[in-house]
Amino acid sequence: MQDVQFSREEIRQTIVSLNDKKAPGIDGITGRIFLRTFNLFPELLTAIYNQCLERGYFPKRWKIAKIIPTIKPRKENSMDTSKYCLIILLNMGGDTRETPYQ
Repeated sequence: MQDVQFSREEIRQTIVSLNDKKAPGIDGITGRIFLRTFNLFPELLTAIYNQCLERGYFPKRWKIAKIIPTIKPRKENSMDTSKYCLIILLNMGGDTRETPYQ
């Protein structure tokens, strides 16, 4: 059974729904930048995502997270690892640069 391809409108709606106030991942690409890129190259981005879906493969760099451990309030002196809350920042849609985390 084959997956149904993404339409250009589905991809646009998904990108529009990204919260622009969220911090970017390792690639530094914000929701606003991603939307501008889509507006310039809608066919290209749609084709990229459809190829990923068809092949069942998404690039590793899209799955790399920047993890920021923060200490919960009033737990600063605790030795328990549960004192940490993790903030995880994922890339918006892909990065063409090589990263040292692969």
